Amino acid sequence: MTKNKWRTLILTSLVILSTMIYGASQYASLPKTLVTHWGIDNEPNGWMPKAAVVYGLPLLMLAFHLLCVGVTYAAAARGPKAPKLERVIAWIFPVITVVAYVTTIRYAQGANVDTRLWAVTLIAALLIVLGNYLPTAPVKRGWVGFGIRVPWSTNAQAALQKLARTLGYTMVGSGAAILLTLFFPPMVTWVAILAFIAAILIELAVAYFRQKSR
Repeated sequence: MTKNKWRTLILTSLVILSTMIYGASQYASLPKTLVTHWGIDNEPNGWMPKAAVVYGLPLLMLAFHLLCVGVTYAAAARGPKAPKLERVIAWIFPVITVVAYVTTIRYAQGANVDTRLWAVTLIAALLIVLGNYLPTAPVKRGWVGFGIRVPWSTNAQAALQKLARTLGYTMVGSGAAILLTLFFPPMVTWVAILAFIAAILIELAVAYFRQKSR
């Protein structure tokens, strides 16, 4: 792993861990249990002990972050590299952690926090950013993006490039659509998310069967 990747990994990990400083500074003002999950109606339906949220949540997010970045870097080492997309992926969990952590703490302190607004905005932003960078990931014979081996696509480089663009457009468009659902009832948001998942699965299935039929 290069020095730049090590620096990025260390910096992003420190961002995640730094949230504990904020949590510790607010510890005395927090109740014994904190809401950590909200339903589709924006009502709380999940709680955790204060210490588990303040100190455990950042550590859990750090573990997911290290796994995600580790897999990404390992994949890039085996196949075509996509430095821009790698940097985007490296910052996903730090951003999610900061927003989710501060939102949770502020809600516990009685602040008027619109959890749906923050959750939908995060999801939409993630799809738009990833969709924007996905087409920039290099495509090589037998590889999709960076490091994902797909035997049936070995001789379909042009098809893979088209698929990457199509997936990227779908992610950006879906992200924008999901963001717009904030102006509608919560159920519309879930419908938009399910429609996005269905669209991605259909596009992958179509690409697979087209290649298999050749």
